[in-house]
Amino acid sequence: MFSRRRFLIAGSLAIPGALAFGSTPVAAEPRRPADPEVAAWLDWIAANRDSVSIVATDGGRGRIRHLEQRPRVLASAVKIIHLAAYATAVARGRLDPAEPIRLGDWDARHPYVSDGRAHYSAYNALGIPCNEYGIADDPDRTVPLDTLAAAMIDFSDNAATDYLRDRLGDPALHRAAAAGGWHRPDTRSLQGEVLQLILPERAAPHGAPAALRRAIGDHLARRFIHDLEFRKEVWDRIPEMPATTEEQWPWTQGHAKGTAAELAGLHHAVAAGTFRPRSAQPVIRGHLERGLASLLPEGAAGLGFKGGSLPKTVNLGLNVRWQDGRTGVLALMLTNLSEDQVGTGGPALIRLGIGALRDPDQFTALTQAL
Repeated sequence: MFSRRRFLIAGSLAIPGALAFGSTPVAAEPRRPADPEVAAWLDWIAANRDSVSIVATDGGRGRIRHLEQRPRVLASAVKIIHLAAYATAVARGRLDPAEPIRLGDWDARHPYVSDGRAHYSAYNALGIPCNEYGIADDPDRTVPLDTLAAAMIDFSDNAATDYLRDRLGDPALHRAAAAGGWHRPDTRSLQGEVLQLILPERAAPHGAPAALRRAIGDHLARRFIHDLEFRKEVWDRIPEMPATTEEQWPWTQGHAKGTAAELAGLHHAVAAGTFRPRSAQPVIRGHLERGLASLLPEGAAGLGFKGGSLPKTVNLGLNVRWQDGRTGVLALMLTNLSEDQVGTGGPALIRLGIGALRDPDQFTALTQAL
């Protein structure tokens, strides 16, 4: 019997359940990491420099910039923008984090597949009964609005992201990004992107301008939200949608793009305390720093993370607030990856990133790989 679960290829880099670090003394000369998976990533980076964009600062004298202005597919790393805009609206009293939200309204932004089971996983963690595609058994049950913000970051839930975008509007997202020096980011509907994968005859042509693809995605998303017959059509078409990395690659290349410099700028503003309004910072940090709290380096006050993945693509956004007032940031964007690297490489990349931010020797190893 056909299972729609096999089409969950275009997923998101969610926070891993467990990562372990040992203490790493600073060596007189850089050494190869003892962690073989981290070492393998450094080898790959060294051999594929054109597929890597990075901005990194360890909070001291260490700086890395490599192809930092080259636009690359953002994937779910873009969701720090939505979180910043949500936190701004909460801080200014425009949104109430305790506002009850119908699960049916949340589900209306979820076109069943292609989110790495993020929506299902969020419901499972909340103890919300749902079917295997993440559609709630009781659409009239409610959860607080802040639960959607948490699901967006902890599970990389696309439906929560689109719900917040609809409530906030693109102008609010753009203003929040600009607080970190990121001007007019592409904050298109993630649901609209998936619907164009499922319904290619209604999608923007390959290579179409971003504005056209964004507009078509918004139109399809609105139809899915409001038109039950259209939802049925989408459901019936899922078995025909592209199912492999290579088949999905042309679609992936048309996704929203940004640069490592832009991503790093917003992470730095959040960690350094320059994001405005200042009253939004606790909300942003509360969500962004929750997932990796158990991995907080010695001497750090907070460790923020949001990553993302799509076919052949993995991105990492990390920031660390040191107790002495320093700020460390890493924005790492990789492309042309194998399916196995995308599917299983996230935890090792996070270890690489945290290690580089906390240990000058590991920072040097990353520098030398480039």
